Amino acid sequence: MLPRYPEVKPNPLQKANLCSRLFFWWLNPLFKIGHKRKLEEDDIYSVLPEDRSQHLGEELQGYWDQEVLRAQKDVREPSLMKAVTKCYGKSYLILGMLTFLEEGTRVVQPIFLGKMISYVENYHPTDSAALHEAYGYAAGLSACVLVWAVLHHLYFYHIQRVGMRLRVAVCHMIYRKTLCLSTSAMGKTTTGQMVNLLSNDVSRFDQVAMFLHYLWVGPLQAIAVTALLWMEIGISCLAGMAVLIILLLLQSCIGKLFSSLRHKTAALTDDRIKTMSEVITGIRTIKMNAWEKSFIDLITILRRKEISEILRSSYLRGMNLASFFVVSKIMIFVTFISNELRDNLITGSQVFMVVMLFETLRFSSTLYFPMAVEKMSEAVVSIQRIKNFLLLDEMSHCYPQLPSNGEMIVGVQDLTTFWQKASETPTLQGLSFTVRPGELLGVVGPVGAGKSSLLGALLGELTPSQGKVSMHGRIVYVSHQPWVFPGTVMSNILFGKKYEKGRYEEVIEACALKKDLQLLKEGDLTEIGDGGTPLSEGQKARVSLARAVYQDADIYLLDDLLSAVDARVSRHLFEQCICEGLKEKITVLVTHQLKYLKDATSLILMLKDGKMVERGTCSKFLKSRVDTFSLSEKGTEQPEPSLGPGTVISESLDPSLQSPRPSLKDAAPEDQHTENIQVTLPLENHLEGKVGFKTYKNYFTVHADWSVIIFLILVNIAAQVAYVLQDWWLVFWARVQSGLYFGAFLKGDEDVVFVLNWYLGAYSGLTVSTILFGITRSLLIFYVLVNSSQTLHSKMLETILRAPVLFFNRNPIGRILNRFSKDIGHMDDLLPVIFQDFIQMISVERGIEYTDLEKEAPWELENRPPPSWPNNGVISFNTVNFRYSLDGPLVLKNMDELICSRRKLGIMGRTGAGKSSVIAALFRLSEPEGDIYIDDILTTSIGLHDLRKKMSVALQEPVLFTGTMRKNLDPFNEHTDNELWNALEEVQLKKSIEGLPAKLNTELAESGLNLSVGQKQLVCLARAILRKNQILILDKATSYVDPRTDELIQKQICERFAQCTVLTITHRLSTIIDCDWIMVLDSGTQIEDSWPYNLLQDRSSPFYQMVQHLGEAEVAVLNKRAKAALLKKWQDNTDSEY
Repeated sequence: MLPRYPEVKPNPLQKANLCSRLFFWWLNPLFKIGHKRKLEEDDIYSVLPEDRSQHLGEELQGYWDQEVLRAQKDVREPSLMKAVTKCYGKSYLILGMLTFLEEGTRVVQPIFLGKMISYVENYHPTDSAALHEAYGYAAGLSACVLVWAVLHHLYFYHIQRVGMRLRVAVCHMIYRKTLCLSTSAMGKTTTGQMVNLLSNDVSRFDQVAMFLHYLWVGPLQAIAVTALLWMEIGISCLAGMAVLIILLLLQSCIGKLFSSLRHKTAALTDDRIKTMSEVITGIRTIKMNAWEKSFIDLITILRRKEISEILRSSYLRGMNLASFFVVSKIMIFVTFISNELRDNLITGSQVFMVVMLFETLRFSSTLYFPMAVEKMSEAVVSIQRIKNFLLLDEMSHCYPQLPSNGEMIVGVQDLTTFWQKASETPTLQGLSFTVRPGELLGVVGPVGAGKSSLLGALLGELTPSQGKVSMHGRIVYVSHQPWVFPGTVMSNILFGKKYEKGRYEEVIEACALKKDLQLLKEGDLTEIGDGGTPLSEGQKARVSLARAVYQDADIYLLDDLLSAVDARVSRHLFEQCICEGLKEKITVLVTHQLKYLKDATSLILMLKDGKMVERGTCSKFLKSRVDTFSLSEKGTEQPEPSLGPGTVISESLDPSLQSPRPSLKDAAPEDQHTENIQVTLPLENHLEGKVGFKTYKNYFTVHADWSVIIFLILVNIAAQVAYVLQDWWLVFWARVQSGLYFGAFLKGDEDVVFVLNWYLGAYSGLTVSTILFGITRSLLIFYVLVNSSQTLHSKMLETILRAPVLFFNRNPIGRILNRFSKDIGHMDDLLPVIFQDFIQMISVERGIEYTDLEKEAPWELENRPPPSWPNNGVISFNTVNFRYSLDGPLVLKNMDELICSRRKLGIMGRTGAGKSSVIAALFRLSEPEGDIYIDDILTTSIGLHDLRKKMSVALQEPVLFTGTMRKNLDPFNEHTDNELWNALEEVQLKKSIEGLPAKLNTELAESGLNLSVGQKQLVCLARAILRKNQILILDKATSYVDPRTDELIQKQICERFAQCTVLTITHRLSTIIDCDWIMVLDSGTQIEDSWPYNLLQDRSSPFYQMVQHLGEAEVAVLNKRAKAALLKKWQDNTDSEY
C-alpha cells in the first residue's frame, strides 16, 4: 500500500562530477535555500534508486533466503550476519581502506610538525638547506591535513550511508515478515517486540557501521605510533603504550557486559512497549473501567526494571567517555615520568611530538575502538533478535490463483490442522467440501467451533497437518473486525483500483452506504480512519465489504460481517450484496444469522469442536432434525483464534445442491489499471527553529535539583580547566627539559632539581584532577540524563492516560508508540553520549510535548459520592447534547430519558444512529451538554473515577491483555477462583476453560489471538459481571456469539442482575425483546420509547418496521415473547404491591 506523494526534486548526486562528489558541492543549492529560509519537505531531494527501500530490502532478502536454504541443507541454524556480510561486505571493506589512509595521515602529521619545531629550535639564518627542508615539511603537513579532511568526510558520509542502507533493508524485511506471519507465529511475538525491533534494534546498524573498522585500524595505528615513539624517546614509550594495551583488553571484556545488558534491556523494552501498545489499543476499556492508575503503576514498574539495566550500561558508556577524556593524558604522564626516572633528556620538539603522537591515538584507540566494541556487542544482540523474528513461521504460500483449465474452485479434502504444533487436539479435523462459482457456502456453529479457523486455513494461515486445500482464483477476505485506513471513504473503497462511476455507485448501493454518505458532510470524500471522522463498527464493516466487492475477485471469504449491523441493513447486505452482487462468485460466509440461510438455496456447513456436524441445504437440515440452536449446550469447546487456531474438514457437497447466482453489472475488468492508494495521515505537530533554553532546562530539571545541575556545571568546568592546565603546565616542564638537553641548565643544580620536582608534582596533581573530574563528569551526566529520561517517561505516561479519548482517535497508535519507543530510546542511549557535543535535542522536545496535552476532567474531586452510591441505579438524561470534539457534529440531540431503578432498557437503531454515543455521554468520554443524573447526583459534579467505577460495561470490541485467563478476568486480583468460575459459567465459557490443560492459568496471546472473537467477547462480559455494580451496560457485547449462547447469557443476566439497572445495545432483536423498555434512536435523536409489546402493536413504529425484516415466523416468536415479558412485569408489580 503506497501513499500518494507530491512530486519531489531529482537528486543532484546522480549527475554530480568527481569534484562535486569529493567536496559535496552538489549540496550547495540546498544550503543556499536553507540560508534564505527554513527548509520544507518539498525542498528535500528524491531518494536515489539504489537507496530505495524496495531495492535494498529485496537484495538483502535474496541473500537471507539463500542462507536459510544453505542452513537447511547443512542442518544448522541460519546466520543473518553471513547474509549481511555477503550483501555489504565488499563495499564496506573498500571503505575500510579509506579510514586506514585517513588515520595514516593523522600519524604522519606529528612527524612533520615535530620537524618544523625542531627547525625553529635549531634555527640558523645561514642554513638554507634546513629552511628548504622546513618548507617541505610545511607542504607535507598541509597536504596531510587536506587529504585527511577529504578522506574523513568521505569516509563518514559513505559509511553512514552503508549503515542507513542496512537499516532500511532490515526494516523492509521486518515489515514484510509481519505481513506474512502465521497465526501461531503471532502468538510467539508481540507488537512491542516488532515496534522495538523497528525503533531501536535497527538503529544499532547505523552506529556500528561508523566504528566497526576501528577494531583493526585502532590497533594498527597504535603499533605505528609505538614505533615512531621508540625512534624518538626509546623504551620509555612502552610505559605509556602499556596503559593503552590495558585499556584495549579491558574494553574487550566490557564488550561481553554490553551484550548481556543489551539483551536484558531489549527484553524489558519489549515488555514495556507491548504493554503500552495494549493500553493505547484498549484505552476506551481502560478509561471506562477506571484502570488508568493501575496501568500507570504496571508500566512504571516495567520502566523501573528497564532503567536499572540502562543505568548499568550507561555507567559503562560513561567510563568509555571518561577514558577518551583522560587516557591520552595518563599515557603522556606515565611516559614522561618513566623517561624522567631513566634520567633521559629530551628536547622541546620531542616533547611536542610525543604529545601529538599520543593525541593521534585519542580518537581512534580511546574513543572509536571502545565505541566499536560497545556497538558491535549491541549489534550482535540486535542481529540475533532480528534473526529469531525472521525465522518465525509464515503463512503457507498463496495457492495457485488459476489452474491450467481456468476453473475457479475452493476445495478442501480431509483437512486436519492444529493451532499449535505441540497441541494434541486438532483445531479442525477431517473436513472436506467443494465450492464452485455461483455457490454460497454458509459456515455456522457455536462459539469456538472453528468457523474463523476454517477461513484461516483457506487463506493459508493454518498449515494442514493432513489433507489438502485448493484455492483457485483471486481471493478477497473480509474480517469480522473491520479495518479502514487513514483516507477518504472513496480511497478506502477503491483501494488502488481505477474509479468507474457506474460500478462504484452500484457497490455503494449494494453495501447500504448511500444513506450514511448522505449524512456525512463531504460524502465519500470525508476523511476517516486515524484523525478522521469516527465511524460506527457497522459503518466500518460496510466500507470493508464495499472495498472487497469493488475488487471484483473470484473468491470471497466473509467472516461474520452481518453481526455488526442492524436487522434491516443485515437483510439488505445479504440479499443485495451477497446473494445478488456476488452471484457468480465463490462465496464462503461465516455467520450466526441462520434466518438468511433458511430463505436461500444456500449450502450450509455446520461445525462443532472443529468437526463437521452436518452439511447441505436448510431443507436437508430440517429433514435430519439437526437443532442448529443447541450446538453449544453440550461438549467442551476448544478456544478458537480469530484466524487460525481451529481447523475444520468436511466432505464434498452433493453436486445437486449447487445453485448458480448472477453478479454486479459492469464489473471492473481484470486488466484495468491500478493506482497508488491514497493514504491521508493526520499531520504531526512539529517545532521549528533552534532548541530553546526552556527545553534544556525542562529536561535537566525534570529529575535533578538546581543544586545538582550547578554541581554538574562546575565539575564540567573543573574537568576542562584541569585538562587545559595539564597541557599548559607541560610547556614549562618542556622548557626546563630543553634547557637541560642543550646545556643551559645543570641537572645537579639544586634550583633546577627543585623546579623539576615542583613542575612534576603540579603536573601529577593536574593529571589526577583530570582523571577524577573526567570520570565524575561522565558518570554524573549519564546519571542525571538517564534519570531525566525516566521521569520524563513517567510524566508522558500519566499525561497520555489523562488525555481524553478524542486524542487517541486523532493520533495513530504508531505515532504515540513512537514517542514511547524510538524517542525514549534516544533519550536513554544516544542523548547522554552526544549531549556533550550539544546537538539539537529533538527527542526531548517531542517527549516534553506529550507532557503538556489537553487533559480530561480530574479523576477525583473533593465532592465525592457516598461509598454505597448508586443504591437504586436511576439514570436521568435531561436535554442532553453530545459531540466527540468541540468542532465535531452533534451525535446526540436533545435527549430526554428517565431510566427507572432496576429497569432493563434496550437501545435500538440502525448503525450510526448514536447508540454507543449514549454510553460515551454516560461515561463522560467527552463532556456532554445538558445534565445526566445517577441517583440524583449530577455526573459532571464528581470525579471521573468515582463515576466510572460504579458502572460495569462490556463493549462490542473485546479488549484482552497478554497474560493468563485469570489476569484478564481479574486484572488486579480482587476476586476468588470460585467467583471467577461462576462468572465463566454465567457466560457459558466454564466448560471451554475447564477443558484447557492450564485452566485459568492458560496464557493468552497478545490481544487474545488464541481465542475466537466470540470467546473474547464472553471473557470481557465475565469481567464486567465480576464487578457487581448496580448499573450494567452491554454495548453489543454478544454480537459475535451464536444465538443459542446469547439466549442463555441473557437469561443468566436477567436472573443475576434482577435488582440492577441494565442497559443493552444490540442489533439482535431477540436479545432485547424481553427488556422492560425499548428506546429507539435515529441520527442521534430519540424517536420513540415504550414497552416492547406496545411498539410491536404500532405499525407506524420504527421498531415494528425493524422487526418485520426478520420474517413472519420470527416476528411471531418475538411478539409472543414480548407479550409474555409484559404480563410477567405486570404480575411482578401486582405482587410487590401486596
